[in-house]
This record gives sequence, C-alpha cells and structure tokens, in this order.
Amino acid sequence: MISLFFSITLLLGLWSLATFFLGSLLVPSPQATLRSLGSMLFQLSVWENMILTLGRGFSAIVFTFILALFTGIAAGLSRKTMALLAPMAAVLQATPPILWITLLMVWVGTGNAIPILVVMASLFPPLFFTIAQSTASLDPRLFVIARTYRVTRGRMLKELVLPGIYPYILAGLSHALGSCWKVTAVAEFLGSSEGIGAQIYWSYRMLDMPRLFSWALILVGFGLVIESGLIRPLRQAAARNRGSHA
Repeated sequence: MISLFFSITLLLGLWSLATFFLGSLLVPSPQATLRSLGSMLFQLSVWENMILTLGRGFSAIVFTFILALFTGIAAGLSRKTMALLAPMAAVLQATPPILWITLLMVWVGTGNAIPILVVMASLFPPLFFTIAQSTASLDPRLFVIARTYRVTRGRMLKELVLPGIYPYILAGLSHALGSCWKVTAVAEFLGSSEGIGAQIYWSYRMLDMPRLFSWALILVGFGLVIESGLIRPLRQAAARNRGSHA
C-alpha cells in the first residue's frame, strides 16, 4: 500500500512538472484531466466505447485460445503437425500488427473485424508455441503405458495431456491477457471508428488534450484492473502448479 501511494504521488508530481514546463495546452494538469474524466463518465457513449473495446479484446482472446489449444496440442503430439504449423506461426509472429491493420482495412473496411483479427494474429503464435512445446515435453513413457492399457485418446487428453500442460497454459494466458487490450487499442486507433483506441485518435485529431489524457487514464485503468484481477491470479496459480508438479 505504501509503495502504491508513493508511485501515485511520484507520478502526479512528474505530471504537474510537465504541465508547468510544457504548458496546459500540451499537458493538461491532473485536476483538469480528472474534471474532464468525471464529465465523460456521465456520457453513455463513453461507456459504450469501453464495453466495445473490452468485448473485442476478450472475444479475440477466447477465439485465439481455442485455436491455439487444439493446434498446439496436435503439434506437440506429432512432429509432422509441428513441421506444418510452426512455420505459419513463425510468420505470424514476425509480422508487425501495423501490416495486418493496413491489409484488413483494405479487405474488410473498419469495424469489429480489424481489432479481433489483429489481436488473434498477434497473440496466436506465443500461445501456440507455449502449448506445443509444453505438450512435447511431457514424458513419452506415460503415453506408452496409456496405449499399453488401451486408454482412449479422449481420456489421455483429459487425464494426461491437459493436467500436464495446465501451468504453461495459465502462464500463456497471463501473457495474452496482458497484451490483448494494448493491441486492441492500437488496432482501433488505426482501423476502427469506435472503441477506446478510436476515441484516442479523434481526441488527438481535435487536439482535445484533457479528453485525450482522460481516455489514456481509462486505458491504463483497464490494464491495472486486468493485471490485478486476472493476470496476477493466473500467474500465482501457474507458480503454485509448477511447485506442486516439481
């Protein structure tokens, strides 16, 4: 609690110094920003844009996780499947989000498709490789024993594979959640007319700095809530599971 209070005090002090030296037209004061934020929270459109960004981000996470889980387990259990899918995932990982945003703006126009597809293209590779490598690292003798006793594939998946890679799935999800809302906002900034990222863009175009800083606070607030409410518990659960497996 003391460290949090110190960090907030330091941030507000640096913010006030920036306002003093650069001027309130470029860096609105914390007081002006909070007043703007307070008035914004009474606007229905502000809540609609926040809900839209959250919906896009979490929809993309769900789609990406399901796709990465199935393809990652298949690649981890089969070298041929890994040889087929790994190059595609590597290409996706090497492609910057700005390229996907540009192409999708040409192909599908603006809307929900761009943020969701850009998040999926950005987060699929690390999730895929995490799941595939953790599956491949499982003790092969366990599968030999399971086949000897004629254990069905569904039961092997449920009782052998998923429990074995569970800590790594949690770690991969924590990373994906940490990056999801940032990538979503960037995709909205460039390729959507609605959402938090789009509102930051229009505030910048109108040079409405208090509103721009207010949206920035909302975006940072989302990150802090997701970090404390979802990512940190996932990391702690992953650490506990690694300890129990050790």
